[in-house]
Amino acid sequence: MKSGFDLLVQISRNSPQFTFLVGSTRVIEYANPAALQDVGPAVHGRDMCSIVHPEDWPALQCLLERLTPGEDALVSAIRLQNGRGGWQQLTGRVTHLLSDPTVQALLLQLHPQQDRQRETIGRISRALSSSYTMPDVVDAILTIGIDALGAAAGAIRLLSADGQYLELTGSAGYSDTAAATWGRCSLDAEVPAVRAVLQQQPLFLQNEEFKASYPALHHTHVATFQSAAVLPLMTGDRTIGALSLSFNHNQPFGPEDRSFLTTVADLCAPALDRGRLQRELRQEQDWYHTVTRNSSDIATVMGEDGMIHYESGSVTRILGFSTTELLGQNAFTLIHPDDIALTMKVVQGLEAGVPSQPTMFRFRHRDGHWVWLESIAVDLRQEPHVRGILVNSRDVTSNKEVQEANQRAMRALELSERNFRRLALGSGDLVCQHAVDGRIEYSSPAALDVLGCDSQELLNQQPFARAHPDDQPQLHKAFGQRFSPAFEHEKFEYRVQTGSGSWIWLETSFKALRDAQTREITGFISTTRQIEQRKQAEQMLRAQLDRYQQLLEFTASLEQLRHPVELADEALDKCLSLTEYDYGYAFECHEGEIRMVTRSAHAPALEGTPLGTLPFSERVRQALRRQEACFLGPDDAIFEPAEASPRSHWQSMCLLPISQQSELTTVLVFGTDRSVVTSAGTRQLLGNVAARLSHALDRQYHLRQLNTSREETLRALGLALEYRDYETKGHTDRVVALTERLGQALGFAGADLDALRWGAFLHDTGKVAIPDAILLKPGKLTPEEWEVIKRHPSIGYEMLHHIPSLPPATLDVVLYHQERWNGSGYPCGLAGTQIPLAARVFAVVDVYDALTSERPYKAAWPHEEAAMQLRKEAGVKLDAGVVQTFLTVLEQHNAELAAQGT
Repeated sequence: MKSGFDLLVQISRNSPQFTFLVGSTRVIEYANPAALQDVGPAVHGRDMCSIVHPEDWPALQCLLERLTPGEDALVSAIRLQNGRGGWQQLTGRVTHLLSDPTVQALLLQLHPQQDRQRETIGRISRALSSSYTMPDVVDAILTIGIDALGAAAGAIRLLSADGQYLELTGSAGYSDTAAATWGRCSLDAEVPAVRAVLQQQPLFLQNEEFKASYPALHHTHVATFQSAAVLPLMTGDRTIGALSLSFNHNQPFGPEDRSFLTTVADLCAPALDRGRLQRELRQEQDWYHTVTRNSSDIATVMGEDGMIHYESGSVTRILGFSTTELLGQNAFTLIHPDDIALTMKVVQGLEAGVPSQPTMFRFRHRDGHWVWLESIAVDLRQEPHVRGILVNSRDVTSNKEVQEANQRAMRALELSERNFRRLALGSGDLVCQHAVDGRIEYSSPAALDVLGCDSQELLNQQPFARAHPDDQPQLHKAFGQRFSPAFEHEKFEYRVQTGSGSWIWLETSFKALRDAQTREITGFISTTRQIEQRKQAEQMLRAQLDRYQQLLEFTASLEQLRHPVELADEALDKCLSLTEYDYGYAFECHEGEIRMVTRSAHAPALEGTPLGTLPFSERVRQALRRQEACFLGPDDAIFEPAEASPRSHWQSMCLLPISQQSELTTVLVFGTDRSVVTSAGTRQLLGNVAARLSHALDRQYHLRQLNTSREETLRALGLALEYRDYETKGHTDRVVALTERLGQALGFAGADLDALRWGAFLHDTGKVAIPDAILLKPGKLTPEEWEVIKRHPSIGYEMLHHIPSLPPATLDVVLYHQERWNGSGYPCGLAGTQIPLAARVFAVVDVYDALTSERPYKAAWPHEEAAMQLRKEAGVKLDAGVVQTFLTVLEQHNAELAAQGT
């Protein structure tokens, strides 16, 4: 007997687990006493499959065959027949020792499943009971729970705070791609976790069921795992998330398994909810501490005897004390002696039920100086969580200093009142003194210089009696607010009529005069000056800013226009609205000829010889050669010899050359029948317009070059296949041309039509990965070879979907052009409108070209037969509406060819 075999027999003799040593022919060579007691003594020498339930043997046999020498694997729940003829559910592990010369057997160690479940629940319970924070709970479930449950991977997803999303809280065993795919999903997503949460029911999915229910996730899950369980996490009747488990083997999920997994989920849910509440509590505490630490006010809690129990963080910034330094001290000992009676009165009033009012007093700073505080107290002695008086205090030292400064200023103003009129006499501004209602009580002699009237004429008038009617409502409304507590001074700008009848702009500053004791307004002093020149400068500045704004808008509009005539029209409209000119033209320059392409509204018609043959003056010719703007007045000649003067049109004009790639391509001409002087602003504006138009034309040129290069590149990719399969030569160009015409007939335009055409170029890209022996095979393909051919749409998609410049519709054509209306196509078996429109459009063209093209296995069909076949497949394999439009397009196409004699 082999020494290793004997050692295993000796070790397992007293083990409570069922231990079997099974030979290479599946014959049981040894069973320990625990196993013999349950399955009976006659088990030695029997085939292992004779005691395993028939339904469980295939899975166990598959597991044993997959084992490699020395490998250890989990045995899922299997049923063994006991000596009484019944079946017992067992689980455990198997070790491959057939290659060990001292053993030469498979070691099976099994135990009743209920024992494993109790052990598992115990392990998870112990781990969760010692975990309090959310990361600890998640880690316990993922590291201990997944292993104890025999799963290969697991993930926890919890509902977001707004209840609209499932968010990945933690995962283990999944690839980064899978974790990223499921990281955050809305509750309308087609994923198992969402379904389990919404239905509040667990999901148990085996391989084929997962594939059928969730085809979009199949490639990320079933490629690695064989079965999955998704368990809703619930506390009471409230769902907080889902626990997902994935298994390497095809777990049968019997009733006991389902009940067990649901129990584990019910065990995890309260721990996760506890961790979430712990996290929210921590966040709330952090928020509270941060707010109180950074609050501008001091929050103090003290007893009725003044003993301080609490100070918020602002006490350090305002009074210099730490938050614990004042605890246990009496607040009244730190208040200024002159203010103690006032503050104690407030506290006594609280005891009598009198509401507290804001109270100002001085409190000693830590370094000894006094700080003015404004405080309000609230009696919270009956609140069990406070049991004291809450005092909120803010630093008003600066306000107090300002008040004192104002008082000193008012005293100084009162002392200087007797000098007021003497100073007003020497001022160039109009100085007036007003009564409380605004009436003018005094006016300085400067009224004659500012308003053109005698100062006596202003007495007893309201301050804005001479204001322009359009300005009066706003002035009266603003001046009516002068009695508000915050009013100190205000400025008003308005127009008034002078003694000569003209209107001028004034600026008046009003300052309130207040009683030193009551702070009530006793009158006003106003100072008025002319601001006509400033207003004119502001108007010029606004006009200039408006020009720049419109130039900026013009630049932005150029990015949206594509046709040169559209660019020219936009430039003419914008320039005419911003310059002195009344009409304009755009001329195209080509090989020395000048041709008008557009003109503005109301522009006079051009008569006579084409402009390209006219003898322009040397000044105009030089400007065109140098590509510089040329400005002409009434006395400047346009032609040579000079035309008769005065001209009926074009009294003043501007020629603005526009270049593309440094070549003169366009000339904008602006004119007016008036004699005008072109301002420097207009010259600068037109220069900027020329530069921006040149940039726009250069950009369009480069875009055309780029589009041409892209079209040629995509066509080259499509033609590459034709060099592998000469039998399909010309297929790419034909289907691209027909697809573009069909797309236009169906309303495709712009970027959508480009995407459709590019899909036609690239539709068979995946065939580059098909072996020549299959792709070029002249005879009929075998079923296996046909399966290889059917992979080319998916291969093409994988090759192309990483290219960021390819739009989704192009990739739709590549991936779905072999799908069929009735769902019989490939690779995904989509049906009807599930198939993207671009793919349905191209599928019709592709089928037609295949029918009408010669192949090694068939002759080319005539157009009539191909059209008949398309009608048969309409509504069956092809979109009927697209087929009908395509046949109409073909008829028009064939009619055009017949008309051309082709």
